[in-house]
Amino acid sequence: MQDNAPHIGIFWLYKSTVVAKKTQLSQLLADHLAIYDSDFSHMTEWEDKLVFLPMFPELLGSEYQEIARGRIVYIEPKGVFRIYADKSIMQNANYRALVIDSFGLTGFNCLWLADPHYRVFKC
Repeated sequence: MQDNAPHIGIFWLYKSTVVAKKTQLSQLLADHLAIYDSDFSHMTEWEDKLVFLPMFPELLGSEYQEIARGRIVYIEPKGVFRIYADKSIMQNANYRALVIDSFGLTGFNCLWLADPHYRVFKC
């Protein structure tokens, strides 16, 4: 059974698949500005916890910044999910739909934003 509740967290998009570390929004507390964010780190989840396994063993030895990625936070005062992502995800409607579906954000107000933190870097 799929959980359709809204989630926040971090993600990568690889081979048209969302690889995510996420938490249901209702399980979190907002900060003093009423912003909901996760404590997930791209580097830790990718390089230490190997979040892409067992689905993509070919990614062993890769670095987290080599794959298009992003982060989703919720801004309660504005009622909007901010999705920070690499431009390759933002410019592709199918990729955006995959992320929205994976995080249960269909029907919610979402704002896509570019951020240099999520730019793909090839070694």
